[in-house]
Amino acid sequence: MSKIRLIGLSSNRQNILDALHKTGLVQLSETTSFADVLPFDVSNNKDDIALKQKKAQNVVEFYLEQISKAKGNDYYPKNATENLSNFFVSYDEFISLSKRENELFELIKEGDALESNLIELRSQRVKILNLIQHLEPFVIINDKFIEFKDTKNTKVYLGSCKVEAIKEINDAIEKRHLTQLKVFNGLKIAVILVVSHNQEAEDVLNEITELGFNRCTFGFNSNAKDKIVELNAQLLSIDEKEEEISKTVCQRIENVKKLKLLCDYYYFLLEKENVSEKFRRTESTFVLEGFVPKEKQEEITNTLLEISNAIFVEYAEIPKDEEAPVLLKNNKMVRQSEFVTDLYSTPNYREIDPNKVVFFFFMLFMGVIMADIGYGVLMVVFGFILSSRIKVDNGAKRLWNVIAIGGIFAIIFGVLFNSFFGISIFQFTVVPSPVNLKTGEIFPETIMILLLASLGLGIFQLSVGYFCKALNCFKSGHIIDGILDGILWALFLIGLVFATFNFLMDYLNVGISNEMRAFFDKTAKPGLIVVISTVVLAALTAGRRERGFGKFSKGFGAVYGIINILSDVLSYARLFGLMLSGMIIAQTFNYKLGLPIMENGGIGIVLGGLIIVVGHVFNIAMNVLGAYIHDSRLQYIEFFSKFYTGEGGKFKPLASDFEYIYLKK
Repeated sequence: MSKIRLIGLSSNRQNILDALHKTGLVQLSETTSFADVLPFDVSNNKDDIALKQKKAQNVVEFYLEQISKAKGNDYYPKNATENLSNFFVSYDEFISLSKRENELFELIKEGDALESNLIELRSQRVKILNLIQHLEPFVIINDKFIEFKDTKNTKVYLGSCKVEAIKEINDAIEKRHLTQLKVFNGLKIAVILVVSHNQEAEDVLNEITELGFNRCTFGFNSNAKDKIVELNAQLLSIDEKEEEISKTVCQRIENVKKLKLLCDYYYFLLEKENVSEKFRRTESTFVLEGFVPKEKQEEITNTLLEISNAIFVEYAEIPKDEEAPVLLKNNKMVRQSEFVTDLYSTPNYREIDPNKVVFFFFMLFMGVIMADIGYGVLMVVFGFILSSRIKVDNGAKRLWNVIAIGGIFAIIFGVLFNSFFGISIFQFTVVPSPVNLKTGEIFPETIMILLLASLGLGIFQLSVGYFCKALNCFKSGHIIDGILDGILWALFLIGLVFATFNFLMDYLNVGISNEMRAFFDKTAKPGLIVVISTVVLAALTAGRRERGFGKFSKGFGAVYGIINILSDVLSYARLFGLMLSGMIIAQTFNYKLGLPIMENGGIGIVLGGLIIVVGHVFNIAMNVLGAYIHDSRLQYIEFFSKFYTGEGGKFKPLASDFEYIYLKK
């Protein structure tokens, strides 16, 4: 990456930002040059755009909500999927929206009006439902509400209370000589009619109110039952009006794309204003800074010169004490493993990109775990089919590609182990299977060989990790650290293999050829010398930056760290464990369940075949999930811990991500 500094006329700011956006090659940052110059002020324009963007976003969400609710109705649009999905837009069409903004903004007003109508209808519905709830206790009274009115000498109080409060209210009124009470019992709520002489009416109302009496304020020229019927009719009318709004939205589904486009256009304008706040300015010019790919400097300069000659551009190396965004450059195949790495952390700008190594080991381990031709074929087919359905190169697409490529390795190891859906199909077996796929018999010696092979893969990957550590140190100019903290431990692991190979074979009772035994007899002593030498050297140099007791403690820590290294090696036993469990499950569904049932003929063929199919679907699903999780764990914990820093920031060009559209440059 390189740093870019640009000075241009303030009147030309929008055109310059559009040009930088079109290249997709510039990530703008805080302008640190000319710190004593005023920052660029865009607050007024920014607030106006933010308001428009919010309105557009609200209308889009309103349309999406209404169309989603209409699903299952006969007016649900047939082209819903096409109009609701994110879509590609050419850059020229996107930029030309400035000429159509007023026209498209009318769609926002239209959608806003529909939403306002719907909100009003919903408000009316809530009021009616609340009114019905309050009217329901009074349906036991046939008289109209308007008939319960005061006379010249009396006050009439109609209301309700809880059934439990009736006794207390009745007792209170019995003490009065000029008041009468009538109770209309309900299940939980009772209706009460109180008629009181003016002399004590106010005191009576206060007393019974304290006891739980709720006075009815309805003055309808109808009774509760008739009023509820009228209100339910109003609810039906509201339902019809809401459905009409839903139909209108569905009929105008083509507007969704236009509204989404406008929404992201406002996002783009807002993004330009946000980054402009990082600029510095004079009365007529502005200064911006950012990051660009080093090899794209000429392309960026030429694009800017097409806008105006009144632009000054310069590029500079990134200072060693400054962080920079990370732009990974891998071929199409290796790029898929970036998904795995990024789930852990994006590489740091100052370290090597681990994705090539991660790609090799991740796919290799996935192949070892799956190790079946049939499973591999399904992974390839479904992985690439599901990947092809995703048009944008995002995480989901790369995940399916990872599974598909892992399927290719599964096919390779399936051929080596002679396994096709847990059935041997070849007359030969390149690698002895740890289990007889037909009888289920387990071969202990083969298990030991494959277990040691898995641990050998672990030693291989950890050694590569230490070499990567050395490369990172060399890249930063720390040659000694690269040798002592990286290469030294890689040599330790390699020496350990040669020093202990024959011992392990004898201890585990694994037969090997005379030629192999003779070779490792010759390498055992040199291997032991390498192991001892590297451990001693590591102990002596671990505290090279410490003083006093720190030198000793660091040296002891380096020796003690061998336990952690060996523990990491043992973690790779999971490769063999997962492979073996998959083989045994496949063998069980084939030869213990499915095929014996099929031998009965008739319905047994159907039932046995179903058991085999369901069993393998379950097995492949669990194996793929287990392979992905445990494979990732080996990369993240065992491998990355040896060299990987991570915590880098991805290179994000100006307005490169939109919510609804994909921009074609």
